[in-house]
Amino acid sequence: MATGVEEHVIVHVHDGVGLIRLNRPERMNAIGALTRKQLGEAIKQAERDDAVRVVVLTGTGRAFCSGADVTEMVTEGGGGMRTPEDVGNVLRNEYMPMLTRLRTMPKPVIAAMNGPAAGIGASYALACDIRIATPEAYLLEAFVNIGLAPDGGVSWLLPRMAGTGVAYEMFFTGQPLSAIDAHRLGLINRVVPADQLEAEVRELANHLVTQPRQAMAAAKRAVNHALESSYEEALEFESYLQEAQAWSPEFAEGVQKFLARRSQK
Repeated sequence: MATGVEEHVIVHVHDGVGLIRLNRPERMNAIGALTRKQLGEAIKQAERDDAVRVVVLTGTGRAFCSGADVTEMVTEGGGGMRTPEDVGNVLRNEYMPMLTRLRTMPKPVIAAMNGPAAGIGASYALACDIRIATPEAYLLEAFVNIGLAPDGGVSWLLPRMAGTGVAYEMFFTGQPLSAIDAHRLGLINRVVPADQLEAEVRELANHLVTQPRQAMAAAKRAVNHALESSYEEALEFESYLQEAQAWSPEFAEGVQKFLARRSQK
């Protein structure tokens, strides 16, 4: 980030892992105008940087992300959202590209949920490929409590990930879904003690760094395509992807490793 500009987002790249950390602990990592700008830049750079093979998104302090900074909207010039049209423009032009990039970039994206993920914060967590959380974490869709419909793509993601009943209950009640319950419903992959979160995420990220990147990218494309396809269309797209990969260097290397392991048995 530029000198003299407050770092609302910290980026660290090490051994193939790009760590993106929201850094507003005093606001529970709420997202305002500057945070949106810096986070958008960080996600875009992580996608483009060939040195980054796995992306981790997390927060500083006791929250993953508490959602949009409503205080900024009310007291600090609106944070770029002074009219209803501004709200729509920010969602379309700032949030949408970031969330779409997380879901579609050809790299695994892990959400390390160190605490609550509310509103647009829950959208970021759910847009990641894998979620690892502490018991203190939860997902919260509290839009109804302030008279709003949900945003950030959760009306698309939640029904597909956990069913319409779960989505409606979260949207209608505005009550939090604990990490334990979210894990039971398949919304969170693992729940680990807070003092083990960093090590658990690092171990998974380091393992994914060693996996064939083209194969992981193709798997992600296949899943995303299948979510909007019929069963037959998904089968056809898988065939297309395997045709493109069947004689790639990654495939040849993988076959050689498989044959070597089998010969040792």
